Amino acid sequence: MILKKSVYRTLKEKKFQYAGVAVLLLLAVMLYVSLSMAITTLESRNETFTEDYRQESFHFVAGGDVTDEQLSLWEDEYNVVLEKRNYADFEIDDSTLRTFTTTDTVNIPYIAEGKAPSNDQELAISKVFAEKHQYQLGDVITLGDREFEITGFVYLPDYIYMVEQMTDLLADAEKFGVAVVSGSDFSEVNGQTQILGWTDDGAVPEGLREAVSAETSLLQFVHSEDNPRIGFVETEIQGAKSMTTTLPLFILALSIAMVLMLMKRRMEMQRKEIGTLMALGYRKKELVRHYLGYAWVIGLAGTVGGLAAGAGLSVPLSNLYANYFNLPSLSMFDWNPFVLVIGFVLPLLLLILLTTFVINRTLRTEPLTLLRPKEMSSGKKSWLEKLPLLQKGGFIRRFRLRLLVRNKARSLYIFIGVMFSTVLLLFGFITFNSMDQLVETTYKDILKYDYAVHYQSLMTEETDEEQSPFTMNELGVVDEDVKITAYGMEKENRYIQLSADGESLESQISEGAIISAPLAAVLGVGEGDDINLENSLNSETMRVEVAAVADLYIGNNLYLPRVELNDFLGFPDEGYTGTWQKQSPENRGNIYMVEDKQKAIDSFESTTGATRASVAGMAVFAVLIGVIVLTLLTNLIVEENSPSISLFKVMGYHDKEVSKLVLSVYTPIVLIAYFVSIPLASLSLEQTMNTLVQETGFLMPTDVTWWMVVTGFIVIMLTYWLSLGLSKRKLKDVSLQESLKKQQD
Repeated sequence: MILKKSVYRTLKEKKFQYAGVAVLLLLAVMLYVSLSMAITTLESRNETFTEDYRQESFHFVAGGDVTDEQLSLWEDEYNVVLEKRNYADFEIDDSTLRTFTTTDTVNIPYIAEGKAPSNDQELAISKVFAEKHQYQLGDVITLGDREFEITGFVYLPDYIYMVEQMTDLLADAEKFGVAVVSGSDFSEVNGQTQILGWTDDGAVPEGLREAVSAETSLLQFVHSEDNPRIGFVETEIQGAKSMTTTLPLFILALSIAMVLMLMKRRMEMQRKEIGTLMALGYRKKELVRHYLGYAWVIGLAGTVGGLAAGAGLSVPLSNLYANYFNLPSLSMFDWNPFVLVIGFVLPLLLLILLTTFVINRTLRTEPLTLLRPKEMSSGKKSWLEKLPLLQKGGFIRRFRLRLLVRNKARSLYIFIGVMFSTVLLLFGFITFNSMDQLVETTYKDILKYDYAVHYQSLMTEETDEEQSPFTMNELGVVDEDVKITAYGMEKENRYIQLSADGESLESQISEGAIISAPLAAVLGVGEGDDINLENSLNSETMRVEVAAVADLYIGNNLYLPRVELNDFLGFPDEGYTGTWQKQSPENRGNIYMVEDKQKAIDSFESTTGATRASVAGMAVFAVLIGVIVLTLLTNLIVEENSPSISLFKVMGYHDKEVSKLVLSVYTPIVLIAYFVSIPLASLSLEQTMNTLVQETGFLMPTDVTWWMVVTGFIVIMLTYWLSLGLSKRKLKDVSLQESLKKQQD
């Protein structure tokens, strides 16, 4: 009972230190639980939705009409389910609403609220689009020259990540949405027809694509794995799973290390008390249980608080994911009990085991040894103290350097804490800057056209002066599971100005292929390397040399002279599949698709607010971690050096001078940690992007600019000065009698 009172008294006296460690532990557990539960819910909803509503395995768009009889023949021959789906795009208040006909066997619509459309005057619209435009059930919406009543809110299995074009990077629910109607062919508005395919194993039956190509021209053939509207959510799930362990584990390591330092300090301060208790007959097990009380209080407070906060945070986080990925709430909340077990047991177990090890090291000492004053250091200097640099200067400089080199573990802890906060802060800055750089470089410096017009069939007519013809086709790579979008373009092209590091690559298009940065990262190739291209329709191959890698960060693109690509594809030299131009096409009779570059730019710019909010959130989190870590450590430094601080005060040193001697000594460590973290943040983010580029199809530039370095430096130094300011209060409270107490000990 007496020992328990000692624990309560110490916790009350040192409440800031122990509460700070508990908050670190709480943050680690909260992040792990909230992210894990949110990802589990997202994954469960995605799996249920795709399975129960038959998400497509592939789809294709034919250049000519495909009869129902032909579809039936393919179904029987290749054991596949095929279904036609018509669609058309309608402009509504500067937004695009893609309207589909209802399907029965593949990509079955899910009606979340209301009812499915049952006649030609009814329509179900995507919920997130309706919320952005304030549409309600029962409202009337005009598409073209027809009016439809909104009868329900719909989700489509193949539009989970709702982008207008598959080359788009970001989804914008305000600018693009989907809807379904009953029984319309959209022939009067130049609608398109897709053939949706579904197989049990999700694979494309061998020979099906060749069979379709033999019957009609193929404008598009997309496997679900290559469809960003389907695959991006799975990429996000895999990426988030790695984040759920990396970040919390790092914070957990920081919190456990701080607990161990606190316990080691506590054991050193209570050497005589421990020796007395052991001399009075207390067993080591009893003393271990007593000192483990500190670890139990911190561990239980941190883990239980983290579990509660994480579970609460996971609900809005799950809904945020669901809205972003346009997933219906098929289940209210899915959670994995294993997550709760890990979030509670693992931190507590590690904390108790490591604390027990620290306690046992002290308790191995004999009682009489503990009762004697701790022997003074023999005066031997470490090799660092023997360096000539540390022998020069006045007393203050030499004292500060000695304090620094004799506390290597503490210096390492500050270094890691500052590095962690800096990397987290710079991650946000680099991501924010990369989005702007990506738009500026790709859409403004390289892609000079305003519209890319894709035709339903191969064109050979001469184009206008304001148009630049191109051939686009999907190619494979020999012995690689990579799909390449190949463009055949004119050598002198004012609409595509490929460049690298600000220098034009126009002259190099004649020397070989120019590839995008994502394709270079996926294939691991660079200038001078060879790529073996494969025509997926006839299995013919062609070896091309990489002439240059362009600063194009979106898409696995490859650019060749149009005549050369046409020859490989078996097209006539003057053939083309699309045109780049400045004006929107007026006659859309033979047009399959029109890419509007401004819409892609607007989509990026519309996400600027969310990006800024996420950067601000990461900055606040980085500052919070930095303040807690640095303040806890500087408080511990003041406590350990209280006799020296008291003696300095007796000698006439003012508080500012004492603070400079004792607290500010770690400023060089903070500065070194910050500048070391700058390349580390850039390299780690670049490595992360390289691992995800094959799934995402884009590669963000990870350049660190001067404003990031300056802003990050200001934030980190303000954080450091804030922690020093909090610790100076404790320094002022050190009395002049502390030095006398030490002498008495």
